[in-house]
Amino acid sequence: MPDWNNVYTEKSVNSATPSEVVKEKAYLIPAKSKVLEYASGLAGNGIYLAKKGHDVMAWDLSEVAVEKINTYAIENKLNLAAQVHDLESVLPDMKNKFDAVVVSYFLHRDTLRYLYEILKEGGLLFYQTFSGERYENQGPLREAFRLKQNELLEVFSDMQLLFYREDDCRSSADGARQGQVYFVAKK
Repeated sequence: MPDWNNVYTEKSVNSATPSEVVKEKAYLIPAKSKVLEYASGLAGNGIYLAKKGHDVMAWDLSEVAVEKINTYAIENKLNLAAQVHDLESVLPDMKNKFDAVVVSYFLHRDTLRYLYEILKEGGLLFYQTFSGERYENQGPLREAFRLKQNELLEVFSDMQLLFYREDDCRSSADGARQGQVYFVAKK
């Protein structure tokens, strides 16, 4: 497991970008929503959504990433606040608090249902990560950190599916996102 503080020491918030599913489907989030970027890294999604007028909170394990996000938000007058949380062990008691939760390239199966719990009724879950077999050295080596085919559909079967795309490593059409899943659903 990488030392995330070391990883983010070498990176700039200016290089953080939103995930494809957020860029493509952000219009589904009602104006001025309370949004959480879960396992935010340098908050590419959070910055993108804060610039669109949302009230954004970002949670990540890395103190370095959180400090960089908060400094960037202050300097750019964004409604974005980051906090340090170990999202694999101690989860904040925040049931029914967010209009949208965004997760990119993070998977901890034991806490997937927590994402549902922290959404308000009618809230949206955006999820993009690696799935299936590894494609051209992209994503985690360990299968434990890659979704199984249709796994999000099963875990969140009680949600209203708004958008789903899962391209396997053999997808070859223009625009294919081999080995990735995009998911948007409503509580």
